[in-house]
Amino acid sequence: MSTEGAQFGKDVFEDLNIEYENAYKNNPFKKACVRKAISLLKLGARVLDVGCGTGVPVAAMLAEAGLDVTGIDIAPKMIEIARAEVKGRFLVADCLEYEPEGSFDAVFIIYSQLSLSYADVHAMVYRLAKSLSPDGLMCVGQDAADLHVPADDPHWDKTHTYAEDFNLPFWGKPFKTLLLTRQGQQEFLTSMGLDIVCETFDFFQPDNPACGQEHQQYVIAQRRDSNPLLPPKPLPKRDLRG
Repeated sequence: MSTEGAQFGKDVFEDLNIEYENAYKNNPFKKACVRKAISLLKLGARVLDVGCGTGVPVAAMLAEAGLDVTGIDIAPKMIEIARAEVKGRFLVADCLEYEPEGSFDAVFIIYSQLSLSYADVHAMVYRLAKSLSPDGLMCVGQDAADLHVPADDPHWDKTHTYAEDFNLPFWGKPFKTLLLTRQGQQEFLTSMGLDIVCETFDFFQPDNPACGQEHQQYVIAQRRDSNPLLPPKPLPKRDLRG
């Protein structure tokens, strides 16, 4: 297991599996993001769903659209369900250790980074972004920090771009979460050399009484050419100079 955050995420979602799917599968904003990405991809495009869970709805929508789907998740029960229900290649893998084989035309990181540290997410996203083919898409979903984290909260980084280990309620319990601001998420992607294709921000109520309303942001960014990508900004604390 790579980090404490990854282990925590595995423990939470391994137990929820189908219950989590039922609460989130009809999210119209998530589905709209996936449909937009599909509209920009060619039939048979090779796509990666990071933290795919049971495969519903993201991997299932991609497979139904005729795309070549690879899904990874740290929770074995989730992968067992995905393999049984969705067409594609599904692997039990820690996203912090997964090394892409070949290039992808799109990478989806939809709410699979929340329990991780900023340093881990920075390294993971940069590694996966470098696997994108020219015109490839990076699709990210998160709860934006803007309406969750008070301005004077000590969990903010010095640039006020992200807050980590912030206790965000999830399933009625505190969940140590990484949150970027709405602008920070966009700049994180563009600082690598990607272009923002579309971005939405709205409120979603999961279909479960234990869950509260979420402030959800979805961003699709595109790699326009084969030029090398830069490490996203801000750099993690351990990599800052001066």
